[in-house]
Amino acid sequence: MSPARVLTCVSALIATFGVGFATAWFTRDPHAATAERLTGTVTWSNEQTQLFTVEADGARREPADDATVYRLADDEWTDRSGTIRADGSYPECLAGTPGEPVTEDRHRVELEVVHRDFGGSHRTHLAVAVRCLD
Repeated sequence: MSPARVLTCVSALIATFGVGFATAWFTRDPHAATAERLTGTVTWSNEQTQLFTVEADGARREPADDATVYRLADDEWTDRSGTIRADGSYPECLAGTPGEPVTEDRHRVELEVVHRDFGGSHRTHLAVAVRCLD
């Protein structure tokens, strides 16, 4: 085999590998989940539906922006003293007045969140760990 033919074959192989790698790297998987740890302030919570919203530290939101709604995905949480609670109770930093499932009390939290993305515009945000800070 001539050196020119070898060079052509190697160049084609490298180009094919490069295109394949770039395609795999830059093409988003429509069924993906990403994890994030965030700290912020609870702005709304509903104990019955286990849904709540958080204003993340450093995030600048315009009043017209939709809030990200998180779903509590675990019955274990950490109270402000550092005690892990696994008794099925609703986290104290998300709960309001007894007998009132919906609250807008503002409490500081640290969350570990998984963002599920199934393609399209809808994403699901699951709080897999809650730590009350105040």
